[in-house]
Amino acid sequence: MSRIVPKTLILGMAVGMELEQLKPFFLSLEKTGYRGDVCLTVAGLKPATLEFLRARRVNLVPFQKAYLKHKWSHLASVAKMFMKPRQQRRFDDQMLLTYIHLHCARHVYFRDYLAECGAGYERVMLADTRDILFQRDPFDFDLREGLNVFLEDPGLTIGSCHTNSTWVREGYGEPTLQELADKRIYCSGTIFGPPQVLRDYLEQVLQLYAARKPRRTIDQTTHNYILHKQPPKVWQAFDNDTGPVLTMANMQPGHFQFNADGLLVNAAGRVFNTVHQYDRHPELARRLLQTLT
Repeated sequence: MSRIVPKTLILGMAVGMELEQLKPFFLSLEKTGYRGDVCLTVAGLKPATLEFLRARRVNLVPFQKAYLKHKWSHLASVAKMFMKPRQQRRFDDQMLLTYIHLHCARHVYFRDYLAECGAGYERVMLADTRDILFQRDPFDFDLREGLNVFLEDPGLTIGSCHTNSTWVREGYGEPTLQELADKRIYCSGTIFGPPQVLRDYLEQVLQLYAARKPRRTIDQTTHNYILHKQPPKVWQAFDNDTGPVLTMANMQPGHFQFNADGLLVNAAGRVFNTVHQYDRHPELARRLLQTLT
């Protein structure tokens, strides 16, 4: 009797990206034998790039930022009082798209796609696309109950990482930075869970965006804010050196280990399913691209 493979989905975004930027993601995914679906929110792609994606049966959802200028958005809100509840929700989404960062805007599309199509899947991955390579099927691990998230290298905390501390200060203020300064960093570029769990998470994220109108806040900041201050009821965190995802930006090159096939492995010799931020290490990136694509 053949084993039933749970239906899986990878959700990502590709706005203004070149074909060569997207190829590593998809070519490495193909080599793993991945049999699930991929959906991208897209805009500004060239014909050759679209042809490449369609040849791989990627579901493409057009991405469009709101047309309304930020300085006029507060005036448009007057019209909301005359709308029906469903229209008000759509209006709120359009207001979000007026002022939030591009990386945050994708969450509106991810939530809507899961609301419409999520019932057909058992497991979903929210993923960056520019800086991810796959060494194994990304879902080939024991997905735990609730939201599955991934810690970055333990060598830096939010406060000691210049990039993350700047993001928190700009998005949530100095008091919040001081509160989170000694906390570990969670990566927002790789998140797994059942569709409903991810919908709930995305709703929480979007509510924070709406409350703060964070033009200078990106998804990484809000992801860490939620997990450290307002975590979901059920969630699981994987350490960087033992989980299925390796987040590489803050790692020292001497800490990387390879097996005989040229794949990145942890101390126990297990191959990481997903390697993220590999492009921060140019020499290593060339080696991985040659092996995986």
